[in-house]
Amino acid sequence: MSKITFKPLYFLSLVIPFSAIFGNYMGDFYVGTSLFFGLVIFPLLDLLWGKGLDENSEGASPIFFDFILYCHVFLQFISLGTFFYFVISDPGIYLLILATLSTGLSTGISGIVVAHELIHRKGIPKYSGYLLLWTATYMHFESEHVQGHHKYVGTDLDPASARANEGLQYFFLRTVPQQFISSWKIASKRSNSLFFNQASLFLLIEISTLIGLYLFLGDRLLYAFLGQCTVAIYLLEYVNYIRHWGLRREAKDRITPQTSWQSNARLSRYVLVELTRHADHHLFANRPYQSLRSYDDAPNLPTGYFGCFYLALFPPIWKRVMSNYLPAK
Repeated sequence: MSKITFKPLYFLSLVIPFSAIFGNYMGDFYVGTSLFFGLVIFPLLDLLWGKGLDENSEGASPIFFDFILYCHVFLQFISLGTFFYFVISDPGIYLLILATLSTGLSTGISGIVVAHELIHRKGIPKYSGYLLLWTATYMHFESEHVQGHHKYVGTDLDPASARANEGLQYFFLRTVPQQFISSWKIASKRSNSLFFNQASLFLLIEISTLIGLYLFLGDRLLYAFLGQCTVAIYLLEYVNYIRHWGLRREAKDRITPQTSWQSNARLSRYVLVELTRHADHHLFANRPYQSLRSYDDAPNLPTGYFGCFYLALFPPIWKRVMSNYLPAK
């Protein structure tokens, strides 16, 4: 049996959910704690901490690494529970908005980033991924991502691959409905039915959840829940945007390391459980996050995912900076 590997830096991924839970429970200005980490501290650390090219052994025991993932599953539901508790306490509108943004940031990491890792697995991990996507009302992401995005990445057939002439906001407005339609097509094809398929089941579950929240906890909590879902989905699509922006291939061409942007920024690597080594993920979709590798010939982002956020918010600046990093054709 492989010796259990212990990499304490991956505990950094728990900072955002723990701070969201802390803020929601404490109330007052504390509700912005996770935003302070996510929008101030982490972008600075992305720039200052530099790159890390270290890799985990291919045969390392998965026990510790899976423990980190299931910590997120647990904390995600605690985070939502404390968020509901805070909303029901009837805070002022400004604190409510702050808590919604903060919890949405946590859902973007503990909910969607971790779900992205789990939906590539089978059995209990995959169903855990479904549960996490449920907390963001984005369950259709599983089929669209695994069976659509991974097949068509970098082509005009993939709604999740941003083109060089697209800004982040335009991409978000385009990709969200197109990914939903794509997931429905995939599910319909698999079940040979337009309505009795996985996509319709997921939609029924999500609509039932929203109706239940409204009936039992009121419209204020429903709107707050949808708000944090929107924040989490926006962050997911921001990540989709920077992972493939401007990198194109023909549908007949094979996927290569040049199809995805990667980043070895230490902070983003550990907080986002190696999501930044995206080129390897597209070459080996079922490879667990701790085994992902960096490629010398893959295009590299100028910094990590946290550090790129402010660049991506301003398309002219983003395009001017990123044009210098685009691989030569």
